[in-house]
Amino acid sequence: MILHGLNESQKKAVMTTEGPVMIIAGPGTGKTLTITRRIAYLIHKGVCPENILAVTFTNRAAREMRERIGAFLRNDAGKIFIGTFHFLGLRIIQDIYSHSFVIYNRDEQASLLKKLLKNSDFRVRQLVEKISRIKNLIEEADKGVKEIYEKYQSELIKNSAFDFDDLILKPIELLDKAEVLERYRKRFRYIMADEYQDINPAQYKLVKLLTKPTCSPCGNLCVIGDSDQAIYAFRGADIANFLNFEKDFENAQRITLQKNYRSSGIILEASSHLIKRNLKRIGKEIIPIKEKGIPIAVISVPDEKAEGDVIVKEIEKRMGGTSHYQLMQTTTDRDSADGSYSFSDFAVVFRTNAQAKVLEESFVASGIPYQIIGRMRRWKRNEIVQMLKNRVKGFNRGSPFDEFLDEILKDPEFVTNLGESDLILLENLASTYRDPSPGGGLSGLVNALSLLTDADSFDPRAQAVTLTTLHMAKGLEFRVVFIAGVEEGLIPYTIKTSECDLEEERRLFYVGMTRAKDELFLTYSRSRFLYGQKLARSPSSFLREIPEKFVTEIFIPARIAKQGDSQIGLF
Repeated sequence: MILHGLNESQKKAVMTTEGPVMIIAGPGTGKTLTITRRIAYLIHKGVCPENILAVTFTNRAAREMRERIGAFLRNDAGKIFIGTFHFLGLRIIQDIYSHSFVIYNRDEQASLLKKLLKNSDFRVRQLVEKISRIKNLIEEADKGVKEIYEKYQSELIKNSAFDFDDLILKPIELLDKAEVLERYRKRFRYIMADEYQDINPAQYKLVKLLTKPTCSPCGNLCVIGDSDQAIYAFRGADIANFLNFEKDFENAQRITLQKNYRSSGIILEASSHLIKRNLKRIGKEIIPIKEKGIPIAVISVPDEKAEGDVIVKEIEKRMGGTSHYQLMQTTTDRDSADGSYSFSDFAVVFRTNAQAKVLEESFVASGIPYQIIGRMRRWKRNEIVQMLKNRVKGFNRGSPFDEFLDEILKDPEFVTNLGESDLILLENLASTYRDPSPGGGLSGLVNALSLLTDADSFDPRAQAVTLTTLHMAKGLEFRVVFIAGVEEGLIPYTIKTSECDLEEERRLFYVGMTRAKDELFLTYSRSRFLYGQKLARSPSSFLREIPEKFVTEIFIPARIAKQGDSQIGLF
């Protein structure tokens, strides 16, 4: 049952449980399936669920893993620790600290620093990022920031508060005590770290501390990742941690998941050809399971307005006509469409948030439903957390937890601020915090909500086209993907920065390409209004790295794009 439906490399990854293991999982190779079956296999072998730790990078990934394991293991699933690095850190702090505390988000950090800075030359947001890099062990506090940093830490202590980065740094400090370290090493005997290529120095140190030495020099640590999908260097992630795993952990075994079940043969071969130009990578051959498919469409448009219109029209063509204009046409046009698509099958991906506005205008004009991952979410999330904090203060501490939950979910003022995905997420988190023991209860729930990120706004069940940045698209997949703005300056991104890691930019483009299952469109504009000025544009150099045999090139003249009275046919 556990091994049913797995290919040979997946079976090997599932059954290799002892000592350090490195699973190289390229896009679409069944990574989450392999991890969940590996956990099930460990329990089948007699490992206690409480002794298993699975850490991820996003709440979304943790939720998906938890749901899959729940469907497979039922009663044992809740005993396994599955969560983000920061959620793990939160639980360690909650376990050890007897008194209550709060977690400051970035806005609360900024407010605190404003009070401390007074006549300082520092800019608050830059200082927040500087402190974050110090706490993540990416850089040391220099003389200019050391005094402010110490004052800031004193204020946090005075307010019984931790900031987001303390959720990794503080557990590292706590684990410096031998008895605390031994406690957690005994608890977490089997550790799995997902997206290992994206860990930063502090997260790396936490993993190393928790990995208990057994009869071999290294404990039962399994890392899963792909050097070709390392895209968070700007957050301090160091790809060297992944590349050097076999040096760091003696006698480590390497297993590569080789079969890709997601993308068509053309999309997979084209993206693989591109990424092989990078030098900092662990080479691998991925075998496509799906048929060859249709060529990648590379579309040249006159400007960003035409770009949005072309994308909308291609979606309309597959949906059978959905815009305000198209719905007025005869059924003859609609009958020509496949009819098997839903809006959730489409994604429009872009490099910068600045590109979203014009794309959104095209969707508004068409009437096509859409969701933008991360749009206008931070203020809303903070507002929800503040509302919860106020309700916790006014709630009878002796009352049942579920009574509190029922009360807030029936409050119109609270519920109107939440979408369906928010409510589900809240209820899922609540199930973890029903236990009134340390770390549980209402304060635990509020702190957990503070860990939600922009990526958690994605609703996979929404009947809507997804608009997202390339970074936010990581971990998602769609039948049809449009990557907009594949232009020099945007991809690779060099417009507002003096530094450009070309390999990281290529990895980011590779991530975008491999989100596509069946069809991939790469659009570029010959002129674009960006950052307050209209600029002449040229196609990205990355496009020249895709062999011509995988591509169909389409040129949209300016005069056709401006007509607006007929659908632009691309093929």
